[in-house]
Amino acid sequence: MLLAAGHEVVGIDSNLFGQSTFLDGIANMPELNQDIRDVEAEELRGFDAIIHLAALANDPLGNLEPDLTYEINHKASVGLASLAKEVGVERFL
Repeated sequence: MLLAAGHEVVGIDSNLFGQSTFLDGIANMPELNQDIRDVEAEELRGFDAIIHLAALANDPLGNLEPDLTYEINHKASVGLASLAKEVGVERFL
């Protein structure tokens, strides 16, 4: 939808499931292949907005490694928002 509306889109993904098969129609776009915990401020400079979707997103996984889940879902999310603010990203979802 963002691409169809004319926005430039860049992904950040560790590609943990990079070999998964998805339905046809997944757009190919530029991507930073890294863990959200490793993103640095300079990599966010120049972006107008960040739509943050990174997470360990199911209860069994969260229960298996609760500290890792907290580190990624909370600490890394807050860290990403702080870095975005630091470099002047105006919108963070």
